[in-house]
Amino acid sequence: MPDQPTRSRNRRGQGALLRAELVDAASRLLEDLDGQDALSLRAVARAAGVAPQSVYLQFADKRELLTAVYQLRFAELREALLTALAQVPETAAAERLSTLCHAFVDYGITHPGHYRVLFGTAGTPGWEPTEGQLPGLPTAQLLIDTAAAAGTSDPTATAQCLWAGMHGLITLRQDRPSFPWLPLDHLVDTLVRAHLATGH
Repeated sequence: MPDQPTRSRNRRGQGALLRAELVDAASRLLEDLDGQDALSLRAVARAAGVAPQSVYLQFADKRELLTAVYQLRFAELREALLTALAQVPETAAAERLSTLCHAFVDYGITHPGHYRVLFGTAGTPGWEPTEGQLPGLPTAQLLIDTAAAAGTSDPTATAQCLWAGMHGLITLRQDRPSFPWLPLDHLVDTLVRAHLATGH
């Protein structure tokens, strides 16, 4: 059996660094695993090059570690969306909605592993937080608020339908790359225009 990676012990004050490394290791493992059930804290420790007990010093259990992973990846996605929105004036509401959707799809296409962690891995029964604690809610609310600013009559429904459509574009293009897809920008533009046309 090959030797497992080892690392020097963190100096005092480096607990936050170890915690970040464990979250990153868990996220990388989830990119390739078939759901959260397949993730073990021992595997996370091995991937990070630390002893299993080091994981328990940072996280009480797998649920707490998974929550940290989702918080990190959703924060990255939200930051990407906000960066894109910052390039468009608030007075251009319809353009902002289009920009947000393009940024979301771009994140999914350019970061397929991270996207799969957020939206593709099967949930572990009992893991999901309560509705008020869901790490993805701020990102969902950003889409709802942008749809509302664009004048849609039912921003929540518009946001959820756009999300479903964007998810389909991302996953289908990845799962069926040989299909003669139209250019991605054109498909996203068509999706947004369709919802703007029917949402007023």
